[in-house]
Amino acid sequence: MNEQMIILTFLVIALAATLSLYLLKAVRQVRYKGDERWGLIQLKANTVANIVNGGLIILLAVLPLFINSQTTFTFQRVTSFGLIYLGVRNLIELFAIVYFDRQL
Repeated sequence: MNEQMIILTFLVIALAATLSLYLLKAVRQVRYKGDERWGLIQLKANTVANIVNGGLIILLAVLPLFINSQTTFTFQRVTSFGLIYLGVRNLIELFAIVYFDRQL
């Protein structure tokens, strides 16, 4: 039961990060009216997210080395991990957009 609560917590965080990212992008697109500065912010944030994406893929490739070989994964568990993976990527992109928006 404890493991399910941890996964549920991460899924809720991933959902909140994804919704916040799309909401922030929509608000900033309207505020900046799609100018060059907004395009540069999105480009930089996307670059950071893609770099982190590569790191997460490497982590997923190395992680099975530390898991017991008798462990089986259900399709539902793999889907949950995939959603958490996308949520982490969106969270990083959200932080990058906020950071570069304040910096530029």
